[in-house]
Amino acid sequence: MPLSSRSSFRASAWLSLLAAAPLDALQHSPRPATRIAPPRCVAAAAAAPSALPWGDLADNALRLTDAQLTRTVVDVCSQGTLCTTLEAAELEGAIFSSCEAYATDAAGHVLISLSSEQAKSNLKARRVASFFVRAASGGAAAGSAVTLIGEVEEMSVDEVSDAVLAKMSAATGHTAEEIGARPWRRLTPSRVHVSDAVRRVEAWVPPAEYAEAASNPLAPAAATLLHKMNGAHAESLKRFAAVYAGLDEAKVSSVELLGVDQLGFDMRVAQGSSSSVMRIGFRQPPANEEEGVSVFMKLFQEAYERQHGWM
Repeated sequence: MPLSSRSSFRASAWLSLLAAAPLDALQHSPRPATRIAPPRCVAAAAAAPSALPWGDLADNALRLTDAQLTRTVVDVCSQGTLCTTLEAAELEGAIFSSCEAYATDAAGHVLISLSSEQAKSNLKARRVASFFVRAASGGAAAGSAVTLIGEVEEMSVDEVSDAVLAKMSAATGHTAEEIGARPWRRLTPSRVHVSDAVRRVEAWVPPAEYAEAASNPLAPAAATLLHKMNGAHAESLKRFAAVYAGLDEAKVSSVELLGVDQLGFDMRVAQGSSSSVMRIGFRQPPANEEEGVSVFMKLFQEAYERQHGWM
């Protein structure tokens, strides 16, 4: 075969081979190793918008109802302020406040281990009282507060389980025997008020909705999750917030995870002197601390990949 014909045949055969080869095979064919200098100011560059949905996030960010938030606040606290009316006529109905250990039953009634003799005396004259609780910072529903108003009646300690007494003992530092020996009272809420610390709103909750609502199942793990994400994983949380919101990471001064529940989480993103709170929903609700940590780790990994243009 002439040399020119032989060269044409080889070129034609190579082009045919390229056309027949799968695109994926060509993209992943071995290449010589090349040293590339790292790009400058990678962290300062905002991630390019991606049309791909986030793997573990829902399109619509749902949040707990007011009734669910109320039950969460009441369930995570162990002590509250009982407000009774002083019976002395010259005091013109002044309110007497006492700090009391308590538990709740399935319907959300407040079971109080009464420590104040004055409160006990006040309740004999007027059975209507209010009970105030506020969730501690750094945990579930942090900073949110609830006021329950209703009639207070006597109850027997026999209605309180040993597990509840042990829990109250751990929370107060008093022995279960001391707590059990006190007079017990049950407050049945007829008015329920909640103040949401994240949304900065307040509302009256129908008592029936409060009684039927379930609290946040992640509440026992919330403090640990917030501590981990705002501590050891603070930089990853900051990257995620910037990528998710399409912000320049270099201009994001701080990010704080405010709360997490089975439906999603709230985080505060600060840029200089201004800040905003974002609600982000989970696609699948995590059931415990382990699943919650796993979801955040996957979100951080996905944010890293999106930031580098791999998604």
